[in-house]
Amino acid sequence: MHEYSIVESIVNSMLDAIEKQRVAKIMSVRFKRGSAFSEEAFQQAYQSLTVGTLLEQTPITIDTVNLDFNCSCGHKQVIDSDELVGHMFICPKCGATKEID
Repeated sequence: MHEYSIVESIVNSMLDAIEKQRVAKIMSVRFKRGSAFSEEAFQQAYQSLTVGTLLEQTPITIDTVNLDFNCSCGHKQVIDSDELVGHMFICPKCGATKEID
């Protein structure tokens, strides 16, 4: 649900800007997301929130920015959304936790 509210805020901002600028057609949209933010959740929220708007059938590109984890125990890895427990990442080597926004 956290992802949905983030995407909702982004879409609402985009729609406000589109309306203010009186845009008639959107050719494409590009987003960046952190690797800890589920791309599937992003796409599902985006599709449901853009129904009936100029953004509805617009092709989207989603670029991923890696969220690197460097633990004090020496373990290093890129955090993926599938590795989170809620909004927490747990180091697989030592069990240290890190909250992910």
